[in-house]
Parts: sequence; structure tokens; C-alpha cells
Amino acid sequence: MTSAARDQHGHAVPDAPAGGLRRTLLPLGIVAGGLLVALTVQATFDPFRTNVPLCIVHTLTGLDCPGCGAIRAVHALLEGNLLLALRSNALIILALPAVAAGLALWTVRRARGRPIGMLPSNRVMILLGALVALFTVLRNIPAFWFLAPISFVGA
Repeated sequence: MTSAARDQHGHAVPDAPAGGLRRTLLPLGIVAGGLLVALTVQATFDPFRTNVPLCIVHTLTGLDCPGCGAIRAVHALLEGNLLLALRSNALIILALPAVAAGLALWTVRRARGRPIGMLPSNRVMILLGALVALFTVLRNIPAFWFLAPISFVGA
């Protein structure tokens, strides 16, 4: 008979998942899949020359949502043009390092068999939501033209 770990109230505590290289497959698969999609889009077409009407908000209202220009931004970044990427969608480009750091931390924690509880606090989530809302409003005001996505389609 094995003895399970117990908390202060005597309830059984589940064992932490075992670590190892196998546990890195999920995060590495997500990264590989994302890169494969990005590189496939990169090789397939140029979003600066082809109109890609993916945004229902822009189609219905003419307003730019926080994601408008993201495909062009990633395309420009993969071509090595950071300024054009920032001009297409600064929010997406500035968020990429934080997303990469989060994925790296998640991968390391999974590999070591540590709990993965990495959700930000409510305050951080509210701050991020406010930042996205502010970015969305500002990019639709003419005085902040530099935040609006750029397109060369039809130029």
C-alpha cells in the first residue's frame, strides 16, 4: 500500500506531473505549428499587394480593431522590416516578445514537472484589456494616424 501526500486537512494531494523531454512536445508543437502557418502565409502571398478582408469589424464599420494589420505586421517582420511591422500593427509586434517569454517559461515548467499555474492576476488582465482598448480607440483617431494599419493595396 502506498501513501499519498496529504494536505493540512488530510485530503489526498495529487502528485505533480513527472517532468522530462516528452512534456516539452506540446509547447514545441504549438510553436512549430505557428511558425509553419506564418511561413506558409509568407510564401503564399504578399498581404501588402493582396487585399485580405478578414476583419468583420473593419468590413462592417470601417473601424480598425486591435488585430487589423496583424498579418501584414508578421509578414513585414519575417522579411526583416521592423519599422514596417510596427507601422502595420505595433500592438502585435510589441506583444511578441512577451508571448515568446511566456511560451519559454511554460515549456521549462512543463519539462521540470512543475505546476503550470501561470495566469496573470486580475489587475494585470484589466490593465492589458485597458491597453488594448486604448490602442483600438487611438488607432481610429486621425491625430494618431501612425497607429492605423498601413496597406499598399490599390496604390
